[in-house]
Amino acid sequence: MSTKIIGNQIDATTRAIMEALQLTEQLNLPALNQAAVTALGAPAYGTIVYNSTEDMAQIYKQDAAQGVPGWTDVGGGGPSVGENSIIRTNGTTISENLTIGPVANGGVEFTNGFSAGPITIANGFTVTIENGASWNIIGGEGDVNFEAASVTAVDINSTGILHFSETKESITYYNASGNVTHDFDNNNTIWVVKSSDGDWTLSLTDVPANGCGYGITVIVENAGGSGIPSALNINGVSHSIHWAGGSPPGHNETLIVVSFGIVDKPPENADTGESYTVFASGVNYAG
Repeated sequence: MSTKIIGNQIDATTRAIMEALQLTEQLNLPALNQAAVTALGAPAYGTIVYNSTEDMAQIYKQDAAQGVPGWTDVGGGGPSVGENSIIRTNGTTISENLTIGPVANGGVEFTNGFSAGPITIANGFTVTIENGASWNIIGGEGDVNFEAASVTAVDINSTGILHFSETKESITYYNASGNVTHDFDNNNTIWVVKSSDGDWTLSLTDVPANGCGYGITVIVENAGGSGIPSALNINGVSHSIHWAGGSPPGHNETLIVVSFGIVDKPPENADTGESYTVFASGVNYAG
């Protein structure tokens, strides 16, 4: 025995639960514009409609995006051009708050993402990249165009052209009478307010060992005491310092700025455990 549903033989308000459905022609989904789809509220998971505004079949899912119930395009995959989606495409402006990563989205498949540039994040919206996740923007001819009012990220690595029109650095402040320990992940500029005389040791933790060079700037303010970071520990190991001019500078003014260049290379003194070559210079400034 078979049942046929043809045309308008069943009232539009009638709802049916079907365990199986055999089709010999086509199945026409209800056509609703975006306003009508929104007006459905939170229908049963698995509800399917044709969204005439988006020109897409959509399904209401428990996890549509960011772990939140909602409507998503049936089939997904995003827009494309050509047979078999030979060219994948994406828009140029992000006008919603997005998070890239497995925690917010509920699965490891959301750990790494990519887009074709140029990309603009509209004012008032943010894209958050979870620790351990990544977002790669693919540009043309070696250039990646990315515009945003502000970007907050744990790490930004650039292996090509990185162009800033303006740079702002965060500063970590310390009040100290002696040695200072600083996590390299927590800013590469520090300001030390010195309350007693004497040179001191700067200990840096979490300095990467990946064959790159790094810089750290230390500003020392005489607030009852003078002294520079004349000794440097990196990841628990004491390292020699190559000072400009052959010797460390004296702290003769209210402020002195000491700049360290740290290069990860085969150790100069393997027997002491040194794994970085360190260069330094210092300049005094009147307060």
